[in-house]
Amino acid sequence: MEARAEIFPKTLTLQMDFDKSLKTPKVSAQDSYYKLKLKTHQMGIYCANNETIHCFLYDETTGTTGPNEVISLLDYLLNVLEEKLGKHDHIIIWCDNAPGQFKECYLFFYLDHLIRKQQFLRADLKFLLEGHTYSVCDRRFGTIQRLFQTQEVVDVPKKWASILKNSNLSNLSVHWVTQDMIKDYKSFLRIQYVSRNEDLNKEKFEVKDIAWLNFGYGESIDDHGQLQLVHHPETVFMRSKMNAKQPPRKVSFIKKKQGAELRPEYLSPVRQERRPVKGDVKRDCVQMAQKYLSKSAVRFYQSLPLIEEESDSS
Repeated sequence: MEARAEIFPKTLTLQMDFDKSLKTPKVSAQDSYYKLKLKTHQMGIYCANNETIHCFLYDETTGTTGPNEVISLLDYLLNVLEEKLGKHDHIIIWCDNAPGQFKECYLFFYLDHLIRKQQFLRADLKFLLEGHTYSVCDRRFGTIQRLFQTQEVVDVPKKWASILKNSNLSNLSVHWVTQDMIKDYKSFLRIQYVSRNEDLNKEKFEVKDIAWLNFGYGESIDDHGQLQLVHHPETVFMRSKMNAKQPPRKVSFIKKKQGAELRPEYLSPVRQERRPVKGDVKRDCVQMAQKYLSKSAVRFYQSLPLIEEESDSS
């Protein structure tokens, strides 16, 4: 395996996770405890190469915590890191087993797509085992939460990002996410990819059992029982253990009948308008803002779009 370092001289290592949602408005008044609030999501991507965590914050009117958000923010960061750190040959991504966020077929499709367009020679997606100790993201989130707990008032969601950006926490980069940053990767990737639950030998598998997915180049056992590095651009190596000596199951997510080639112009934002919120959420937020916050905060919460049925009935 000595050739491995020569083939992949530059490796990019990331870990991704979501922190618990932040609620706004945050005020110290007792009557706010039972009020419904607007959620702000925080996705962290830790880059081991420069020991920096990138925190992406956005409220629920901008996006959710699904594959479109995960892939869009990961892709955004990959472009940022390529400008700062240069091009890499190999990417390793660690994440937890959250099925609706990371352990999800669209992220598999996306990494396969990166290999096919030669952005990387090799990609490894590895899932932290159940009951794992605190990851780097978990530890950094703990520090961030302690900072947020010191704030008595947070009037609007974007204030969370300002607090974080103006703090003295080191090795931290803050990104406030706008609607145009969330792309419709699900529709884009479905042009060429399809979800499957069986490998090339027609043996079924469950996504929950996957520990490691490998794309491009990967380890395999030769006839003498020795590890060898093989090029497998047309298949994905899938393992249930973090053990390179475990024979990989081979799967392809590419459609048998190929559609159009995946071109950047086919990729567009998920939505042009903000996601609507429930009427009782908007009502409680407006009431708290009118009672405790500035006029600009009141205007922000009054501008929240309502879910259509509730808007029609109000």
